[in-house]
Amino acid sequence: MSSSPNSDTAAGSTLPDPRYTVGTLSYSKMGLAALFGWLLWGDFCYQMMEVITPSIIPLKLNHLDAPNWAIGLIITTLPGVLNMTVCPWVSYTSDRHRGPRGRRIPFILWTLPFVTLLLLLLGFSEQIGRAIHTALPSSWGMSSTSVIVICIGVFMVCFQFFNMFVSSVFWYLFNDVVPHAFLGRFLGLFRVVTGLQAMLYNFLIFKHAETHMTEIYVGVSILYAVGMGLMCLKVKEGEYPPPPPTVDGESGFVSQVKTYFVECYSKRYYWNFFFCNACWSIAYTIGVFNVFLQKSIGLDLAQIGFISGMVSGVNMLLTYPAGALGDRFHPLRVLVWVKIINLFFLPLSLIWLFFDFEPAIAFKVAIAISIINIPFGVLTEAMMLPMYMRVLPRERYGQFCSANALVRSFGVICGGFFAGLFIDAMKKIHNGSDYAYRFLPIWIIFWSGAALFFLLLLYRDWKKQQEQPGEGNVEC
Repeated sequence: MSSSPNSDTAAGSTLPDPRYTVGTLSYSKMGLAALFGWLLWGDFCYQMMEVITPSIIPLKLNHLDAPNWAIGLIITTLPGVLNMTVCPWVSYTSDRHRGPRGRRIPFILWTLPFVTLLLLLLGFSEQIGRAIHTALPSSWGMSSTSVIVICIGVFMVCFQFFNMFVSSVFWYLFNDVVPHAFLGRFLGLFRVVTGLQAMLYNFLIFKHAETHMTEIYVGVSILYAVGMGLMCLKVKEGEYPPPPPTVDGESGFVSQVKTYFVECYSKRYYWNFFFCNACWSIAYTIGVFNVFLQKSIGLDLAQIGFISGMVSGVNMLLTYPAGALGDRFHPLRVLVWVKIINLFFLPLSLIWLFFDFEPAIAFKVAIAISIINIPFGVLTEAMMLPMYMRVLPRERYGQFCSANALVRSFGVICGGFFAGLFIDAMKKIHNGSDYAYRFLPIWIIFWSGAALFFLLLLYRDWKKQQEQPGEGNVEC
């Protein structure tokens, strides 16, 4: 891979193929393959680092008899607070950073030592906690277990703080270095790697979580440090134009906050984008109850696992061709048609309201409905990130993604609460019966319809911008 000029351009040849360029970067076919390889390797290491904390730490806290409120606080609430505060600032700052290594990679490299160290501290949290407890005066009256839980909480907050820098900008890097003609296919391969990582972790590593937590954290910390470090050294960012000025021409934190909110929240075009994504997220906040719906129709956990595994396997196989489809026809256009057609098929899940099948038949019907829904799920997932990258301005991509995340997070917080109230209301109507869970599709259909409404408004405004281009890199 190279920055301009293209490494494949021979003397006297014309301009490089625009399909293999993004910004000031241009690639040969081999260079593009190398780029994909390093980014996908970085994704594998990053996903392995991301998965161990939410899957292993709750087991450790439960083993220590930590109260559920403390587990929720450490695993969910505190990271959520950081996500709504640190992420917007990191995203805004990254968009406007200019350095010899670019504007995304420095944030990953600078925090890599801290993330690695905190992974190691989490891995040795029990040993550290016991050592601190031994050194504490007996008059403090704290048990060894309490000290270990406090250590885990402190290490988790510090880890999440530094990891927020990585989890914010890692996704933005793709938009800056991958030619947009290949974004769909790259993100298809990206999901394949993520699926393979999940299979490797769940089949081979997770079963040792309770007995070999320290070893797992040591191994993953080394993998992350070496893997992400190599990716940062091998992937090169191009040159960027000077950062856009603040809205008032001033500098400082207040001016940055004012610029963030004026640029992100003052135009109808972006509000349609935010509301569309928020409604999709709200639609599936009720998914936490899906296992109870499946059990209410007579499925056991083995059958539920089989259906989920089948769907995951087929999804992994179809993600690359789905991404290629988005590259060919534009992800926003494909997404509009996928969601329109999908809305006509969603009512199939209402069949459970009207029929009580024998368990064997219910299993076959559930498989059939899952198979029908697979193409819609695959195409939605394959189009989503490329759509973000094609309709948001590239020079402020991180800023607008974080603004979208703020609106979506607020929707999820409210949606999760009201989804629970909806189920409770159905339970009350049906005298506490698990039949109430069969009303889940009604919630999904309603909010999917709302999301489609805002998606169509977004598509209309996007079409107008193609006729009169204005904002950033909103592309055809």
